Amino acid sequence: MNHGALLRQISGLEKQDVVQIGKDYKGSVLNEQDKVMLAFAEKINDAPHLLCRTDIEQLRQVGFNDENILDIIASVAYRNFSNRLNIAIGLDDPDNLSKLDPDFKAMLDAKVL
Repeated sequence: MNHGALLRQISGLEKQDVVQIGKDYKGSVLNEQDKVMLAFAEKINDAPHLLCRTDIEQLRQVGFNDENILDIIASVAYRNFSNRLNIAIGLDDPDNLSKLDPDFKAMLDAKVL
């Protein structure tokens, strides 16, 4: 199941709403709390050097507590880590899987990494 289908299943949103979120979450049907959270996640990803105390305060203003904020930060950091790992070892390209060293592929299949 892809991310869009999962979001539809969990949220009950219509397909066009999910597509709009993917294209421009700021102009989508998402509530303000979700939009602020996504803007923060986007900033962590795209411009972490610009993060400041105001970013955390904006999250608090829309109802996130410190534990929620840490969860958001950890989720974005983990996603960045796993995406970069997948890119570095070629898992972002299905054609690369068949070209991997057999021992390395066996480790991946066994979830050793």
